[in-house]
Amino acid sequence: MVKVKLVDQWPELLGLLFVVIGFFISVLLRTPGLSYLSIFSSAFLAARLYYIQRYKQPILPFVLIILGFLVGYVVGSFWVSRFWTFIFFAIGFILSYYLHLKGIVAIFKSTDFIK
Repeated sequence: MVKVKLVDQWPELLGLLFVVIGFFISVLLRTPGLSYLSIFSSAFLAARLYYIQRYKQPILPFVLIILGFLVGYVVGSFWVSRFWTFIFFAIGFILSYYLHLKGIVAIFKSTDFIK
């Protein structure tokens, strides 16, 4: 019998969980405007997570979780264009990463958070 350690498998389990969450969110949102707004805001939060974890080891689990959510969202997007879903995700991710990189949007634990 093979024992599975959940501590070692957390990236895969969270990735699978976020695939399911992304699928259900995209299925429940039938209005294209809300769907594009939700994928844009999800990309904004994903870039924030990536920015916080970018120099810490390992980064691959967080990339898998972000891609898992994106795959689940795209698979469940029946009422919107999958091409535009990718475009809005890419724009939101790049914009958020740029804003965090330039310090326009600050992290809570940074010294410049309260100005």
